Amino acid sequence: MSRLDLLLLAEESLSFADDEYLSQRLRMAKVWPTFDEAERAAATIQLGVDDPDLWLRIRSRGHVLRTPHRPSLALCDLATVARDAGYEVAIVDNVGRYSHRRTLVEQLVAERRPVLIGLTTTFLLSEREVIETVGLIRSLAPDTPIVLGGPTVRRRESLHGLADYAIFGSGERALVQLLAALDSGSDPVSIPGLAIRQPDGSVIYGTASHDLARVGRTDAAYRIRDDEAIPIPDWSLYPRSRDTVYAIEFSRGCKYNCFYCAYDRGKVIRSLGEIRTELLRNAELGITRYRVGDSNFTDGPPGHRDYPLEVCRLMIELDLGLEWSCYSRVDDLSDELAELMRRAGCWGCFFGVESGDDRILKLMRKGHDTADAREGLAVARRHDLFTHVNMIVGYPGETEASFRNTVDFLRATRPDSFALGQFFLVDKAPVRGRAMESFDLHGEGLQWRHETMDSDQAKALVASGIAELLDAGLELSNEMRIVEYMGWGLSLRQARLASDALSKCMRGAEGELGDTARSQVKEVLCGVVPRWLARDLRAAQVS
Repeated sequence: MSRLDLLLLAEESLSFADDEYLSQRLRMAKVWPTFDEAERAAATIQLGVDDPDLWLRIRSRGHVLRTPHRPSLALCDLATVARDAGYEVAIVDNVGRYSHRRTLVEQLVAERRPVLIGLTTTFLLSEREVIETVGLIRSLAPDTPIVLGGPTVRRRESLHGLADYAIFGSGERALVQLLAALDSGSDPVSIPGLAIRQPDGSVIYGTASHDLARVGRTDAAYRIRDDEAIPIPDWSLYPRSRDTVYAIEFSRGCKYNCFYCAYDRGKVIRSLGEIRTELLRNAELGITRYRVGDSNFTDGPPGHRDYPLEVCRLMIELDLGLEWSCYSRVDDLSDELAELMRRAGCWGCFFGVESGDDRILKLMRKGHDTADAREGLAVARRHDLFTHVNMIVGYPGETEASFRNTVDFLRATRPDSFALGQFFLVDKAPVRGRAMESFDLHGEGLQWRHETMDSDQAKALVASGIAELLDAGLELSNEMRIVEYMGWGLSLRQARLASDALSKCMRGAEGELGDTARSQVKEVLCGVVPRWLARDLRAAQVS
């Protein structure tokens, strides 16, 4: 058996400790359909894997399945580029939640002795989770060097020396160069975007790495490289079921400059020819359901404003039966674009409105106002697009009056779903510059204070706002929850049914559910999902 050059691993955050949305989901767990002991035994036989980590016990109510996280586009991109450079690659995901996946990692380490292990932190959202996952990998492969990539490790300088290497920004080129250096025994210090841990725990930064990671700076957003190349991922390298939702990206970066955000500024796009190739290859594999990962699908870069229209026309021309959803700005969505999106298979949009107060929107540098937001939501509704609205509570300058405007905006516009989230003070966001002084802003993450509010006040407002909006009949969720359910093998109709039913339970309106709806939700979550998971587990075996 040939030696493995690269073993790529992934896990996603399993908890959000201070998230009011999580507390609502825990309340939802009280009414989530469960498996009794006989149903669990039958489902375990069906799954074909006797792994206790596949099950969570809900006190005395029974058991629920612990579903896997979505396939990682970052891993597939990296695997494709490394394979094309001549390296042997394997992917194992869900390493934190399933013991049988950890056993598989141990087998690969013992039998194929990987030269390098890579871990993406794209969806490991806290420093603690990254540290714990790296510790887990070291316990499974104590003698194999580890390289970290993704936004969490780039943003947190304390993580730069956690593993043997860290890669900042898009990592495809740097990873291949690191593999070549390990293969030849050469010094990797000249690799752009690479950090190298020394034996004493200190960190050496490679060429341009300080700038790519904004080392030592807290108020400067990242920038996308103009020569960024976006790979065509080969999902045949990724052992998962094809009847789930896959990520796809048509662009990287964002041309806007929202002050609370550290996302890469600038924007690079893929050619329509590359997109055509990817969609056709994926369809041959059976992949037709997508979550578009672009920071904003509905805007074209300078000089190419019609780009999203052209992508939609390509999808319509190919006629592959696609189903997809995306992030969108309210001020980009025209009737022409919304109509094409719907015809191309789009069913929903995640709108980062972020506030219902025009003064706060100006402070955020959002580039839209509440009138734009109302019109964008109206356009989406005219074309039967699911609308989710995300709101931030506690941005510097926020007051109870501005928060009241946000709640009133949601009550008036009544999107299909909403989320209220506490302001999160991230590194590398412009708000850490001017606002730190003008609003006397102090703190980090979810713990902060400024001259008009502190994080405890914001947390209380989030809780009260959610309670009021649930009482008003709005759905606390987001379009991503439906994506999650579709990723478990549910049809869009089944996912909407489950989301609607469980939202009623979250707001204490279980009585509105008829017997038919209850039995349908039970069949979906305790019938369709285990059948899909059995297929996914069989597909996820790596040779």
